[in-house]
Amino acid sequence: MRGLWLVLIALLLSSVRSSAQLTISLTFVSDPGGIALSGSGTSAASASFGTVQAFGGTVPSGVTKSVGANSWTLSTPIDITVQKGVLDVLSPSYTLTAKLQTSDLTNTWKLNAVTLSTTAATITSAGAYGTTVNSFSLTVPFSASAGAINNTINFTVTAN
Repeated sequence: MRGLWLVLIALLLSSVRSSAQLTISLTFVSDPGGIALSGSGTSAASASFGTVQAFGGTVPSGVTKSVGANSWTLSTPIDITVQKGVLDVLSPSYTLTAKLQTSDLTNTWKLNAVTLSTTAATITSAGAYGTTVNSFSLTVPFSASAGAINNTINFTVTAN
């Protein structure tokens, strides 16, 4: 059995414009069809999947478990809201990147179709401001030892 804990942290960066011209905010929101986020509506939310296992047991509400030939996967939608300031008319879109805080050579962490590592990966390069539904998934191989799985995903949003 595995205890799974996920922390989402937003890092906000502006483009080359001065901070007086540009404000941008990123928040994580519990998706109605997904797992409940602790800190929903903030830039530092977390999710606890509790103790889960590949065969038998239960998963939290809003989480889907699928079992393959060599691994099993937990997935859930997570809403990400990116807003720009009222005075920033020059920023038509944003770029969102994400990376794991700690290396994980055993499990596969994904946001949408993007596999995450400790190197920042682009989730979207021209995102429209507002709320988007993103699919988070964690795949655990059957060869992995039982135990807790913990990590943090650091997000960076930059105005284009």
